[in-house]
Amino acid sequence: MVYYSPATDSTWAVQHHVRQVTPGFDGVDPDWGLWVHTMHRFVPENLIDAHPEYFAERNGVRMPDQVCFSNQAVLRITVDSLRDMMRRKPNATYWSVSQLDNFNYCQCAQCSRTDSLEGSHSGSIIRFVNQVADSFPDKVISTLAYQYSRTAPKLTKPRPNVNIMLCSIEEDRSKPIASREGPGSFTADLYAWSKLTHNIIVWDYVINFWHLLAPFPNWKVLQPNIQLFRDAGVPMVFEQGLSGPGGEMPEFRATLLADLLWNPDLNVDSLRTAFMNTFYGPAAGPYIDEYTRLMEHELEKSGLPLTLYEHPQAHKNGYLSPANLARYKTLLTSAEAAAMDEAPLFQQRVKAAQLPLMYAELEIARALPGTPNGLFEKNAHGQWQAKSYYTTLLDTFTVRAKRHGNILLHETRLTPDEYQAQFSAYLRNGVVNDLAVGKKISFTTPPAAKYTGGSPNALVDGFRASTNYQFAWQGWSGQDLAAVIDLGTAQHVSSVGMGFLEDQASWIFLPKEVQAETSADGKHWSALGEQEIPLAKQEGPPNIREVTLQGHARSARYVRVTAKNLGPLPAFHGSKGNCWLFCDEVVVR
Repeated sequence: MVYYSPATDSTWAVQHHVRQVTPGFDGVDPDWGLWVHTMHRFVPENLIDAHPEYFAERNGVRMPDQVCFSNQAVLRITVDSLRDMMRRKPNATYWSVSQLDNFNYCQCAQCSRTDSLEGSHSGSIIRFVNQVADSFPDKVISTLAYQYSRTAPKLTKPRPNVNIMLCSIEEDRSKPIASREGPGSFTADLYAWSKLTHNIIVWDYVINFWHLLAPFPNWKVLQPNIQLFRDAGVPMVFEQGLSGPGGEMPEFRATLLADLLWNPDLNVDSLRTAFMNTFYGPAAGPYIDEYTRLMEHELEKSGLPLTLYEHPQAHKNGYLSPANLARYKTLLTSAEAAAMDEAPLFQQRVKAAQLPLMYAELEIARALPGTPNGLFEKNAHGQWQAKSYYTTLLDTFTVRAKRHGNILLHETRLTPDEYQAQFSAYLRNGVVNDLAVGKKISFTTPPAAKYTGGSPNALVDGFRASTNYQFAWQGWSGQDLAAVIDLGTAQHVSSVGMGFLEDQASWIFLPKEVQAETSADGKHWSALGEQEIPLAKQEGPPNIREVTLQGHARSARYVRVTAKNLGPLPAFHGSKGNCWLFCDEVVVR
């Protein structure tokens, strides 16, 4: 199955000999009764108060976002629930009994003992699923080998009617998967599972889920990866792209995958050339073909990985550098000119192919503040302002993205209109002019080496960060932020503002308290203000909390800010470790 929007069309699916995609919850295929991450369907989290023992123990606390696979009551409930579901959908063969989509596996004594004996967290899962499968010999019970459970168990073999859905979500898409074959690699796990069973579906991933329109040059690895699955004896493959409309070059990737799934040894160069000339037209096709090949070459030359959830800004010095973006733009502009005398359908397809490059231009410019390739330039008064080019580019991108059917720009959220609103707000507010900009800042404890914000002065450079924690943020793990800003001369100070990132899924929490003090000599300090921030479980996507501390105006040369780290991760997070504290701009007025 090629889980891509072209395959939702029955004619296309028949022509390419793949199963038609029917998007929607558990609607992947009529042979499936339940489709992945299903344990909450059997044991809902609202049972935790009455039966905490049904759920995963994490650091001594029962958590509702995974079950305890060694609990016999959980087994009975699952079997009974499945039996009722099967009565309602008797023609479905495959029924997924699988972990939820997080890392909070059970650490209770029994699960830990089983997993230790099996050498993998898949041990407790496979023993549980085998018992479920014994109750339904005429059905196939599918389960995930995913993230923490990807490694095969050493002792327990799956029943013949147990299907293993082996997932490659962690893999680098810049190089073939088979190039990594040591212990712990996906290749090693694949062959270990294939020794236990051939009832395997490989769940492969072929797009950037957080940036659906970002250029993602993984085309070169599709063939060797499918050849690897074939050579390991895998009979079924699920290639996950974007089943909804839009995305980056969906027709090209879907067609390539469909052809290779039936014959992994086809000549890919010939397939690519034929597709480009057929889909974009004989005049424009060669330019777009050259564009994709040049991008692949630049990715390979950079030596950087290509992963499923990374920001385009990760490649601002690689295949998405401003210089490379200019080269791609020349090729796509030539394709657009070449298509002018072709059929309108070819012209529209070429315009759709330009969208990923437009998106990359906007995001890379956001990652380069204060540079000639950044979003902002100085006006006649020496103050930073947004370049009109990017305002126009944003408007054009939004109109085209909607015209070509892009409903979301992220896997689960962000319509083109929402993107435009957020980006426009950044163009208006991404630059601050305050007393601290460009001044000297010193830290009691420097930020972590991998989260310096790009420079020692990132907190006072005048540019705000976005919700991408990898860019422009300074971070501290388990430690407080304590910094002193030297304004150079005495100034009238009445407020201090600070921006903090909240992204609890990435272990980034708001501080528990923020303080600001002022001093005339750097030795004697007076409080300006402080604010406590109550701990709460985050709902929704990453966000930025602006904290402003105000007091009576006073003359001061030095400003000291302190943000107290929450320390160890709270129990509800389910992991053991320290919280990260991420801060961006310190604004002194």
